[in-house]
Amino acid sequence: MNEQQQMPRRQNSEQERARHAWAAIREVQDKDTSKERTLEKEYRSLARRLNTLLQSNGLGQTLGFLKARGRRDNAHYLLLKHLSAWMQDHFAASNSAVMLGADDGLLRWIVDEGTSSSDYRRATTECLAFTNWLRRFAEGELADAKEVQI
Repeated sequence: MNEQQQMPRRQNSEQERARHAWAAIREVQDKDTSKERTLEKEYRSLARRLNTLLQSNGLGQTLGFLKARGRRDNAHYLLLKHLSAWMQDHFAASNSAVMLGADDGLLRWIVDEGTSSSDYRRATTECLAFTNWLRRFAEGELADAKEVQI
């Protein structure tokens, strides 16, 4: 495949990541009905740190952290849900079916015995690419602690 054929494919992948991240940010905004915009502020803060967490701790430990801190519809839970939803639809591996139907499907896939180390590395790379879009949109669209008047 030459460079001209790769460019539209890469652009389409980036556009898909952006669309999915945009929808995730909109979901956070729709769920946060409080005057203080607490969920937005927490999600924004966590999304800004997510790539650093992935790079320093690894995908498995980062997902474990999100799962441990996650409670229904808090920022940790939503980030785990958004990462899992992205990977369920956009990542192919021999045992991808393990991810289906669960908000923590990506974590279940990580600990599945059929997950190879090369698939794990590819998944980490894909999560880093997706979380770049989450971070960008969270910074631009979600409330910041300094901006909210309480």
